[in-house]
Amino acid sequence: MPYTRALLESKITWAIILILVFYIAFVFSEKYARILEIKSELAELEYEIDGLEQDTRLLSEKIDLLSTNLYIEKIAREELDLVKPNEILFKPIKK
Repeated sequence: MPYTRALLESKITWAIILILVFYIAFVFSEKYARILEIKSELAELEYEIDGLEQDTRLLSEKIDLLSTNLYIEKIAREELDLVKPNEILFKPIKK
């Protein structure tokens, strides 16, 4: 009788251990999947940040360009048809 009781307790112990192992594996697999998902989101956000930083640099360069006298003069001449004193503006006639 003691032998069967020890065998039974041993089987129950192993069953409990096996259930705990499966439970822990299940919990960690969910957490690992969430970690992978977060890493993917992080990579996408870093890519977006790089694009926005490039846009910021381009806009900063454009601001610097817009504040130069040569560029202001170019825009005034080309888009507003302004001229300096004692200059004559020649415009081609469109047919």
